[in-house]
Amino acid sequence: MDIIFVIIFLILLGWALKNFGLLAEKDKITLNNIVIYVGMPALVFNSMLTNVKADELASFLKLTIFILVISFLCAGIAWLIGKKLFKLPPKSLAAFILVCACGSTAFMGFPIITGFYGAEGFTRAIFCDVATLIVVVALASYLGAKVSGQKVNVFKQILKFPPSIAWAISLVLILFGVNMDMFPQFIPTVLDLLAGVVVPLIMISLGVSLSGKYLKIAMIPAIGVTLIQLIIAPAMGILASPLFSFADLDKKVAVMESSMPPAMTPMIFAEIYGFDTKLISAATFLSTAVSLGSIPALHLLLESGII
Repeated sequence: MDIIFVIIFLILLGWALKNFGLLAEKDKITLNNIVIYVGMPALVFNSMLTNVKADELASFLKLTIFILVISFLCAGIAWLIGKKLFKLPPKSLAAFILVCACGSTAFMGFPIITGFYGAEGFTRAIFCDVATLIVVVALASYLGAKVSGQKVNVFKQILKFPPSIAWAISLVLILFGVNMDMFPQFIPTVLDLLAGVVVPLIMISLGVSLSGKYLKIAMIPAIGVTLIQLIIAPAMGILASPLFSFADLDKKVAVMESSMPPAMTPMIFAEIYGFDTKLISAATFLSTAVSLGSIPALHLLLESGII
């Protein structure tokens, strides 16, 4: 449970650095670029080649399918609630659907899963995050085409994302029987050092990014996102997990990853396509704050064997 206190401390550190003028909100772009282009690929490559065997790939890929199913179910629920109940206009509805469907399986998920379940859990979390990447790019492209008429090559966007490149290269190497023991010793050492920046920079960046200034104008949709992401999604995950015949650790990681607050990437696509960024900002702030209590509670339930 210590990982939650570490995360809270680092988020507050980012918030404090911004409010004391040592970091500006625009600095999150630099922090995120270091994470996305350096830290995460090193982390993914090192973990995959250290912990994954070729005969385990089929089992791990079930995690990817699981998150895909939960994410698209959340998107469907968000469409019904946003259109029928909240009666959101098109740009707000697109933002609502996108932020409900895409949990932070990397930025929040990686450090939390690693803290709770170690390196073996983290390796499984990578396969969960591949699903989130597919969902956010595919759904954003579809909604963007509907709302703004802009079109994006979904496959090309997925291939351009550095962690997914590291995952794909690792997958190929694993199929050919390559593992980290075959590399000179300095390579895993360098990868470990680069990977070490991921968790602190992610959390500090999150602290710099989070802002509740739009809560007043988007409180109802933000509450809706929080309920879907933190209650409905993990509930569906718990109910669906027996259908996948998961091993115990796989089930825990899958359900925990389904319970994450909204990812940061929907904001990038919202700015590209002109979706309601204020709604996304408010929903991300509220859901992330609530998740610092809901995630430990879910972890305790999983460990107790009640669910």
